[in-house]
This record gives sequence, structure tokens and C-alpha cells, in this order.
Amino acid sequence: MLFILILILSLILQFFLPWWIIALVSFGLAFWKARTGSQAFGQGFLAIFVLWVSMGLVHSLPNENLLANRVAEMLTLPAASFNWIIVLLATGLVGGLVAGFAALAGFYSAAALKNTPQVKGNADSI
Repeated sequence: MLFILILILSLILQFFLPWWIIALVSFGLAFWKARTGSQAFGQGFLAIFVLWVSMGLVHSLPNENLLANRVAEMLTLPAASFNWIIVLLATGLVGGLVAGFAALAGFYSAAALKNTPQVKGNADSI
């Protein structure tokens, strides 16, 4: 459920807002819905990785990967016919890491607010 929420909300908001809205979306939804830290990171990472790679494919395939190959040249990748795939995967990796760590921060923020430390026993024994 967290995966789908992050994916859909990020897709809609990225049409109107900057790219880093993925961090705010991932943080907020993981704050609200995540049950574990690994779930928060994994779902945030995968949602944005899938979103960015699929949107990269949607924009790259119609123009025969022209822009992706030029970006690969700027990154000084050796000339190959699959450079556009490397650029798409690197793009997905960067977006996924941003969203994954933001979701992890959201989960830990929620956990910190829910679990207030309580001292057991007498305070003089500390």
C-alpha cells in the first residue's frame, strides 16, 4: 500500500512541483503508514526507482534515446549502444536513494514521537 501511495502521489505532484517533492511525499507517507524501517526504505526506494525509470523510458524511447546517450557522453561513458540504460538506472538509483532515506527518516520520526522514554523504577537509582 505504501508503495502505491508514494508512486501515485509522487507522479501527480512531480508534474507541478520540483523533483525533490519525492522526499516530502516519502517522508510524510512513511511517517503515516510504515510499520518497520526496512519497509519504509524499501517501499520508498522501489516506488521512486520504478517511477523514474518508467518515466525515463516513456520520454527516451520515442526519440531513440538521443538525450540519454548525450548525457552518457557528458558522463564520459565509453561509446556503447546500451549507455542509455546505464543513465536510466543511475537516474532511478539517485531518486530511489533520496526517497528511501526520506521514508526511513519519516518512519524514525514517527517512532520517536510515539515512543517517549519512560524511566522504570525510582529516579534516584539512576
